[in-house]
Amino acid sequence: MCGQYYCDASTFSFLEEDEEVKMSPGEDIPVLLYYEGRIIMTKLKWGYTLSTKKELIINARCETLLEKKIFKDDMLERRCVIPAKGFYQKDAKQHRISFESQKHHKIYMTGIYRQVEKEVVIITTDANEVMRPVHQRMPLIIPKDKVKQWLEDRDEAIKLLHHKTEDLEIVSGYLQEALFQD
Repeated sequence: MCGQYYCDASTFSFLEEDEEVKMSPGEDIPVLLYYEGRIIMTKLKWGYTLSTKKELIINARCETLLEKKIFKDDMLERRCVIPAKGFYQKDAKQHRISFESQKHHKIYMTGIYRQVEKEVVIITTDANEVMRPVHQRMPLIIPKDKVKQWLEDRDEAIKLLHHKTEDLEIVSGYLQEALFQD
């Protein structure tokens, strides 16, 4: 889930108005994190590297973050937010469908990171009604007014693991075609 997302000028002011940048696993991506009493933006590599595998772990399930050793300490101590315009998801027939907020110019995907390795994963949750016809998982997206709590407050962040966003719409893709093909 969430194998690619994108940003535009409404997400980051340093982009030109008509410029869109796609972010993919293995790339350095812009993230917000809490550092020395303030929120900063930095870049981290999207994907945790494991010494036993060549594949990157790009997502982590919200339901098991506090159970899995690989994620637990990062969830408790190193949370981040990945601002985006929207994200892509492929359906069962490999059609790429893009999703964005219905009401806002940005979405705020939650993540955790490894400080030494400078790596990040995006947290996923069960799909909402808009996403469910395409995929069973989606990024855990929080409202803008919860970003500071996610970054700074461990207890509030744990509560936000149960947040369900309804603010999502399909903005491009072949969903209708995919739903009715044999």
